[in-house]
Amino acid sequence: MKKITAIILTVVATATTALAATAIVTDNDTPITFNELPEAAKEFVHKHFGKEQVSHVTLDNDIIDKEYTLVFASGTKLEFNGDGDWKEVDCRYTEMPQGLVPEQIENYIKNNYPNSKIREIKREHGGWEVKITGGLELTFNRDFKLVDIDD
Repeated sequence: MKKITAIILTVVATATTALAATAIVTDNDTPITFNELPEAAKEFVHKHFGKEQVSHVTLDNDIIDKEYTLVFASGTKLEFNGDGDWKEVDCRYTEMPQGLVPEQIENYIKNNYPNSKIREIKREHGGWEVKITGGLELTFNRDFKLVDIDD
C-alpha cells in the first residue's frame, strides 16, 4: 500500500511540475506589428481610432486561445480575441469613440450619471461591463439591463 501511495504522489508531483513549467513558458506577450493583427481588429482600429498612434502590439498565445493587446501612444488600450473581435477598450486618458458603446448603455449612463464619462468597456459572454468616471463599474446583461453596480 505504501508503494502505491508513493507512486501516486510521484505522478501527481511530476504532473504538477510539468503544468507549472508549461504555464511559465506559454505565459508571455510576444511583440508583433500592427499588420499581424487579424483583419477584424485592424478594421476596428481604423474605424474607431484612425488618428491614434500605435505604441505597441502584443500577442498572448495561450495553449487554449490567442489574445491581442494594442496600446496607443495616448495610453488607450484595446484587447482582441484570436479572431480579432474586440473584448475590451480602455480609454482611461482619452474620450471613448462615438458609436463604440451600445446606444442602450450610453442612454442609461446619460440619464443616470449625466456628469460621467465612459472610460472602459468590456464585452463578456453574459453582457457588458462599463467603468465610468467616478469609479463606478456597471454591469449590463445581454439585453442591456443593469444587473450590478460596483464601486
